[in-house]
Amino acid sequence: MQFALYYMSLSDNRHISFYKGGETLLVPAQSQVERNKDKIKVRFQFQEGNVATEIDEVIADNEQGYVRMVTSKGKEFSAGPLFDQLYVWYDYIVKR
Repeated sequence: MQFALYYMSLSDNRHISFYKGGETLLVPAQSQVERNKDKIKVRFQFQEGNVATEIDEVIADNEQGYVRMVTSKGKEFSAGPLFDQLYVWYDYIVKR
C-alpha cells in the first residue's frame, strides 16, 4: 500500500466562508504575495465559476498604512465577514 504526501501551505490555500441564502458555503481560494520593502500586496483568488461568490478576487494591501481591500469589481471594503476572514489570512502572511 502506498500513500502520497501532499504539502499544502496555509499561506497559499484556504477555504473562505460565504453566506448565501441562509447557507454557509466554503469556497477554495489561493493567494499570491507581492513584497516591496515593508509594503505587502496579496491577491486572493476564489475558485472560478463558484456560485457562492460573485467576485473573482480581492486585493489586500497596506500601502496607505492600513489594510485596504478591493474586489475585482473595484469595490473597496473594510468590514464584514469576508474582510475578517481575509484579514486573518493577510495577517498570517505578513507575520511569516
